[in-house]
Amino acid sequence: MLRRICSYSARRAFTLVELLVVIAIIGVLVALLLPAIQAAREAARRSTCANQLRQMGIALQNHVSALGVFPTGGNNPNPDIADYQSGTLTSPGRPNGPNTQGVGAFYQILPYLEQGAVKNIVTQGQLQSTTIPLYNCPSRRGPTRSSIGAAAPILTDYATAQPATLPCGSASYDPLQLWPFDPATRVAFAKKSYWCDTSGAWLAQAYYGGVIVRTPYRILTSATASAPAKGELVSGYQKAISPSQVTDGLSNTLVISEKVVRTDLYEGGGVSDDKGWADGWDPDTVRFTGVPPISDGDQGVCWNSNSQIQWACIGNGDLMPSMFFGSAHPSGINATFADASTHFISFEIDYLVFNSLGTREREEVVDMSGF
Repeated sequence: MLRRICSYSARRAFTLVELLVVIAIIGVLVALLLPAIQAAREAARRSTCANQLRQMGIALQNHVSALGVFPTGGNNPNPDIADYQSGTLTSPGRPNGPNTQGVGAFYQILPYLEQGAVKNIVTQGQLQSTTIPLYNCPSRRGPTRSSIGAAAPILTDYATAQPATLPCGSASYDPLQLWPFDPATRVAFAKKSYWCDTSGAWLAQAYYGGVIVRTPYRILTSATASAPAKGELVSGYQKAISPSQVTDGLSNTLVISEKVVRTDLYEGGGVSDDKGWADGWDPDTVRFTGVPPISDGDQGVCWNSNSQIQWACIGNGDLMPSMFFGSAHPSGINATFADASTHFISFEIDYLVFNSLGTREREEVVDMSGF
């Protein structure tokens, strides 16, 4: 019994110094592991975004198989689906096809994403407030409702590509000399090349050089309870593009990618991220390859002290659309091409090369390994 007591009393406890050393070692290990864990999580999120884009690319191919052409990008901002279907307000009909559909590509490919029931929705408020989980990248945000009312749209993290190609209207400029921005001239040129119109007017000279073109259709009278909407095709504008018109090659032509949203505007980035996936030809769903992709946290554009440059990231009413593709990823963006392949494109890509990816028939030779 005495030996047992002596043995117990001889045991030695941790000193305070030893305890502190152990805590410090654990802290160092946690500090070393956390970045690796965060990087692994981001890699998984980025992979999810790439897979979502791949599914959209396959939907584009299925759209082509069914209709012979790629979808269009809508005709104007803030469309009303009631004006782009065959019936009246009280007796809706079938949605219009690509060349007369004012709601953009993300609406038109819904049946090929197993979302055909959503495409049959005939009121704009219900349509734009419907969640399509595929249209949000988890690196940035999940499905997010814009804070603009009861039928607030569900925002999207993706956009189709409008490249800088030929001059629009009577103004003469080199559409590839848009970067870096000069507020006196180049911001205005970029804006015109993106919209290819003047204050919403349809120009006699206009050209949309990507795979997803602006819908060549304008509404003359909106739908009523007793009569369907009336509209007309706009002379001189491209109709929906077929694969044979993509002479640069389907595997060389970017169609959909991630769009920039400034880090403090994830709940709704003003006029360029407010109408969600069911918008028409608008920065919500269409961005510009005439400038390079940038990070959501970019300081040179998104946080520039010059408001005109900053507007090109966040938008400012009719004065400037948000133009840039971009992402919350550390080093670049995911993009799907016309053949449904998906690539990761670095923020460091040369802007002329990036614009070449957006054009369908300029015969540029692009080294796909250089992204």
